[in-house]
Amino acid sequence: MTKKLNNGFTLIELIIVIVILGVLAVVSAPRFINLSSDSNEAVLEGLGGAMLDAANLVYAKAIIQNVQADATANVDLDGDGADDIATVFGYPSGNRTTGVSNALELGDDWAYSDIFPGVALHVTSASLAGFSGVTNNNIPITRTACFLTYRPPGSAGLEPTITYTTSGC
Repeated sequence: MTKKLNNGFTLIELIIVIVILGVLAVVSAPRFINLSSDSNEAVLEGLGGAMLDAANLVYAKAIIQNVQADATANVDLDGDGADDIATVFGYPSGNRTTGVSNALELGDDWAYSDIFPGVALHVTSASLAGFSGVTNNNIPITRTACFLTYRPPGSAGLEPTITYTTSGC
């Protein structure tokens, strides 16, 4: 009597392999897919793009009002005769109340640091900072390690810069 040789896997071996692959997938997936971090970075990049767009619109108004070369000036955006935005060489200043965030009309979804008024504005998501609105202390913003920094130009002919700190996103 000849014994027939089995040339395949048993059901138990197949189940063990599937379980091992499942455990490996669960353990390694978070390293490759970090949706929270990606979404926080995308939100900051979206805000940075909106800031640059707003800055360019204010600069266009500054040209019309012939204040684009002034180190500090104010621009009337809506033509009502009131100064709406503080500018530095035609672009919005880094001041929270009269600068770029005022041009964007940012609400309570954001947290700001006014520790360097007019020089630089740090902005992060209110959910990351744990508060919304303005703080005179830079620590709650920088502690998140997930923020952007808006800096107006240093001289005429230059554009504002936005830098992203995303190591903590």
